[in-house]
Amino acid sequence: MKVIHLCYLPLFPGHPDFGKINMHPGRWVLNLALAQRAHTTVKPELLVLVPGATNDCTVDVEGIQVHYLAGAKRLRAASLFYFEVRKLSKFIMTRTVDFVHAHGTEDSYALTGLATGLPNVITIQGCHFIINRQFRPALISRASIVQLTERFSLRRARHVIAKSSYIRNELKVAFPNLHIHEIPNTFDSRLLEISLTEPRESASVAFVGTLVARKGFDLLIDALALLPPPFDSKVVLHVFGNQPAAPRDYELKELQKARALLGGRLILHGTISGLELARKIAKCSVVVAPSREEMFGNQVIEAMLVGTSVIVTDQTAMAENVRRYGGGSVVPQEDSPALAKAIQSAFEVDTGNPGEVRERVAQAMGPVVVANAHRGLYESILRKAK
Repeated sequence: MKVIHLCYLPLFPGHPDFGKINMHPGRWVLNLALAQRAHTTVKPELLVLVPGATNDCTVDVEGIQVHYLAGAKRLRAASLFYFEVRKLSKFIMTRTVDFVHAHGTEDSYALTGLATGLPNVITIQGCHFIINRQFRPALISRASIVQLTERFSLRRARHVIAKSSYIRNELKVAFPNLHIHEIPNTFDSRLLEISLTEPRESASVAFVGTLVARKGFDLLIDALALLPPPFDSKVVLHVFGNQPAAPRDYELKELQKARALLGGRLILHGTISGLELARKIAKCSVVVAPSREEMFGNQVIEAMLVGTSVIVTDQTAMAENVRRYGGGSVVPQEDSPALAKAIQSAFEVDTGNPGEVRERVAQAMGPVVVANAHRGLYESILRKAK
C-alpha cells in the first residue's frame, strides 16, 4: 500500500534552501513513516510544501522519500490556499498513490487530501476553531480564514485521527459527521537509547516550543519570579524554540522579562534537531509546558521517555497523558503560583520510577503499536471505499 503523507517537516541536507528557510521543526510524521516502513507493508512518502522555496526537490531522509514542493510565500490564506492545493493534488496524482494521509488543518494539507478524491484521512493537530475560541482573531486575518477553510474541510471529511481524548471530544461536538479514530503520535525510537541516569543540572527548567501566548511562556516567567530562596537565585531556564532571526512581539517582550529576572541563567537554544533536543532535556530537572491550549504535546512525551519530570496545565491533552503515564504533575490553567509550587516540588521531590514511565509510554505509543494502528485504519477505509 503506497501512502502519501501531506505534512510539516524541516528541510534536510540536499534541499537547495537548506539552512536558508525556517520550517516547522517537528518530525512526528517522519517518525510515523519510519515506523510504517519498518513494521508494516505500508510504503510511505512525504509531501511538504515549502513557502518561498526556489525549487521543487526530492530528498532521501533516513530512507524515506520526501518531496518538497515550492510555494508562494505571501497571500496563501488570502487565496484560500487554492494555488497550492492545485499544485499538491496534481503532484499526488502523478505518484500512483493508494491512500492520502493529510496532517493538519492549519494550511492546505486537509484541503488537498480531499481534493484528490482518493481514500484519505486527516490527522487533527491544531484546530483553529478551538484556538480562536481562546484567542479571538481579527475578522479579517489569517487565523479567521484558516478557521473557515478548516470548517470547510472537516464538514466534507469522513475520517479523522484525533491524537487525544481531549481533541476527540471537541470534534464530536463540533463535527458530528466525522468518524473519529484516536491514535497518538509515535516517537523516534532512538530516544529509548538515551540513558535514564544522565547527571542532571540542578534546578534547571526546560521550556520547549514556540514563544507565543498559547504556549504560556509568560506564565512560566511569572512562576519563576515567585520561587522562594534558594531557588530564586539558582534556577536556570533553558528555552528551546525561540526565533532569534524573526522574533514576534510577544517573544521579545517575554524574553526581556526573563533576562531581567534571570540574567545569565537564561539560556536560549533556538531551534535544534529532535535528537539533540532530547539529549539536552535529559540533563534538565524538569520540563514545564504551561500551555493554555495543547492537542498533544510531543515535548512532554519525549521528556517522559528520557526520564525528565514534566509539569503541564490542566484542560489539555498533555494533562491527559501525565495522568495516564505518570512522570509529572498537572497544575490549573492561568495559575502561576501553583506552577511555582510545582516547579519547587520537582526540584525537591523524586517523581517516581522513570523506567516505569518510559515503559508505559513505549507500550502505548511505540513505533510498532502506532504504525499498525494506522495500517489497520487505512485498510478499513480502503475496504469501505471499494
